[in-house]
Amino acid sequence: MAIHKSLSLAFLLFFLPFLSSHATSSFATAGLPEAEALLKWKASLSPAQALHSWSLPAANASTNAISPCKWTGISCNSLGSVTEISLPTAGLQGKIDNLSFPSFRNLVHLNLSGNTVTGTIPTHIGTLHKLMSLDLSANKISGSIPVEIGNLVNLNELVLSINHLDGSIPSTLGNLSMLTILYLFKNQISGSIPSTLGNLTKLTVLYLLQNQISGSIPPELGNLTSLNKLALNQNNLIGPIPPALGNLRNLTILSLPSNQISGSIPLEIGNLMNLKEIDMSFNPLIGSIPPTFGNLTKLTFFVPYLLSIILFLASRNDKHDKSF
Repeated sequence: MAIHKSLSLAFLLFFLPFLSSHATSSFATAGLPEAEALLKWKASLSPAQALHSWSLPAANASTNAISPCKWTGISCNSLGSVTEISLPTAGLQGKIDNLSFPSFRNLVHLNLSGNTVTGTIPTHIGTLHKLMSLDLSANKISGSIPVEIGNLVNLNELVLSINHLDGSIPSTLGNLSMLTILYLFKNQISGSIPSTLGNLTKLTVLYLLQNQISGSIPPELGNLTSLNKLALNQNNLIGPIPPALGNLRNLTILSLPSNQISGSIPLEIGNLMNLKEIDMSFNPLIGSIPPTFGNLTKLTFFVPYLLSIILFLASRNDKHDKSF
C-alpha cells in the first residue's frame, strides 16, 4: 500500500507542471480570437489615442501572451473572455460594420456612445445573446434597426438615440422582455409604433421623440405599467389619445406635443396620480380639460392646448390688421 501511495504521489508531482501549464495556456488564449477581432477593427478606424494600448506583445513573446483584458475599455471574465467593450467619447472614427460581433459570445456590455462611428448596425449583432446593455448613441450610424436585435433577450438597456437611423421600429423589439430603457429619439425613424412594444412590461422609460413616426398611438402601450416616462413628441402621430394610457399608474412624465393627435383628452388620464408633467401642446385637440385632472395633485407642468391658443390669437390679430 505504501509503495502504491508513493507511486501515485510521484505521478502527480511529475505531471503537475504540465497540468498547470495547460491551465495557464487555456486562460491566456481564451481572448485570442477576440484580440484579433479588436485589432482588426482598430486597423479600420482613424487613429485614436484611447486605443493606444490595443497592441500585440513583443515579437519574441509567446502567442499565449496575447490577451485584450488589460486594454483600454475592455473587461474580461475569470476565463479571460471579453465581457465589456466600453469606449464612450473616445474619439473613435470609423464603421461599426467592421467590428466582428460573433467573436464576442460572452459580451455583456457594449458602449460606443459619443463618438463618430458610422455605417449600419450589422445583423450579426443578434448573436450577442448575453448582452445586457447596448449604447450606440450620439454617433452617425445610419440604416435601419436590424430585426435581429430582437434576439438579445437579456437586454436591459437599448440606447440608439441621436443617430441617422431610418426605417421602422422592428416588431421584434417586443421580444426584449427584460428591457427597462428604450431610447430611439433624435433619428429619422418612420412607420408606426409596433403594438408589440406593449409586451415590454418591465420598461420604465420609452423615448421615441424627434423622429418621423406616423400612425396612431397603440393602446397596447397601456400594458407598460412599470413605465415612468413616455415621450412621443415631435413626430407625425395621428388619431386620439388611447384611454388605455390611463393604466400607466407609475407615469411621471407624459410628453405628446408637436404631432397631429386629435380628439379630446380621455378621462382616464386623470387616473395617473403620479404625473408631474403633461405636455400635449401643438396638437389639434378639442374639448375641455377632464374634471378627473383634479386628481393629479403632483402635477407641476401642464400644457394642453397651446396650439389652439396661438391660432386663436393669430386669427384675432389677422382680423384686426384687416380692419384698417
